[in-house]
Amino acid sequence: MDNVKLFAVILLTAIAIWAIVQTDLAPTVKFIASIAILAIAGEIIARIAKLHSDWGLILLRTQKGIDIAQGLAKREKFWNLFADFGLALAYGILSFFIIKRSVKERIGLIFSALITITVLLVFVSPTILPFLSYTLGMPIGGGRAAHMEGSGDQIMSFAILGMVYLGGFAAFITLSLLMYAFIVVSAVASTLIFGTTAIADTAPGLTLILPGINIPLFEGLLALIIILLVHEGSHAILSVIGKIPILSSGVAFFGIIPIGAFVEPDEKRLATKSNEVQKRVVVAGSAANLVTSIFFFLLLLAFLGTTDSFKEKGWYVLSGMDNGTIIYEINGIPVENLPENYTASNATINLTTNHGLVERIANETGGYDISYIPMDYAPFTQYENPILSFIFKTLVLVFALNFIIGVVNLLPLPFFDGMRLLELSVNNKRFTDFVMYLVLAAFLSNMLPWFFK
Repeated sequence: MDNVKLFAVILLTAIAIWAIVQTDLAPTVKFIASIAILAIAGEIIARIAKLHSDWGLILLRTQKGIDIAQGLAKREKFWNLFADFGLALAYGILSFFIIKRSVKERIGLIFSALITITVLLVFVSPTILPFLSYTLGMPIGGGRAAHMEGSGDQIMSFAILGMVYLGGFAAFITLSLLMYAFIVVSAVASTLIFGTTAIADTAPGLTLILPGINIPLFEGLLALIIILLVHEGSHAILSVIGKIPILSSGVAFFGIIPIGAFVEPDEKRLATKSNEVQKRVVVAGSAANLVTSIFFFLLLLAFLGTTDSFKEKGWYVLSGMDNGTIIYEINGIPVENLPENYTASNATINLTTNHGLVERIANETGGYDISYIPMDYAPFTQYENPILSFIFKTLVLVFALNFIIGVVNLLPLPFFDGMRLLELSVNNKRFTDFVMYLVLAAFLSNMLPWFFK
């Protein structure tokens, strides 16, 4: 009987969430309504299954995760080396003074980390925003200070690379947050004092990632589960190696949605261990996320290369028409087969788009007054086949969000791994508290533009 009740609750909750997502309500309203439904469903499921629940959050504990971590932890030398490599990613050249190894080993780790940092910054990082914006339709970028142009762009790129080489991704994300906070606060001041539109024209520095709201629901959930498995699993393995008991592990659900895995190391025992052991346990999660990002980026490239014949053909419109418009045909001719200089000046043309048939008049030179790019090129690629589309979007999310979460988690903020790493690396509480409050103020400042939209 209980199984029938559970099935009914799960089915009704899924239908309710699907119905809300399909409405034309504002994204914020959709999010709040979905959260409320999932919280209620979680409480009902917990009562039926006799589980503990906090506001719909259910922790399904199992010994299996601990057993897996203990099995993987047998390669102790590898995982300790991996954790120290993570410290080099987090703090760059400065990690020379943090890692406890021989000089030769530290130089080798830092050199390897610098190569990895270069790959992440030169190849992986620049593709993240375009993929999230064009492939998934997330409202990212744009607005004042969203990008730079001109000769200063190249100088800034070298400056950023040098900054990350010196201080790692911890310095990169912290200084980036502080610099953009200055831009946002300046824009707020300009708006309040001089009545300009500066803050309305400034893009927010932070965006919430909400499956079903601003990223695809099922692809987003799968990506987040992979991210959490990698992150928490790495913490668990280094905890086992450091002789720190794992009190519990399992899968976390919010309502009917699995939101990831969790491990619960004995924090009191962890605090008694040496700084070296604690730093390895703490940094393992971010290190695993960054390495996973590279791995899935390569998988994405392989997928794009082997599925070329299945990609949609068309032009992705960048400007001159509604956002997200794709042109498939002009006057009934597929755009990939159009002859050069097809239309005459001032001629009426019919565009077959994903929004229906659009009539337009060519300009005096025969152009269409739009800018576009062929969809053969990522990140503008799309697939008609739903299975290929699901795989493509999942790969995009896993590689992009692993990088974002791996880097952002290094911020020296309460409940972030970066705060714990800073406290373990710098024996000056006044300084670490000052940095935390400064970064917290910058973090909140980056969200201000949302209140002026």
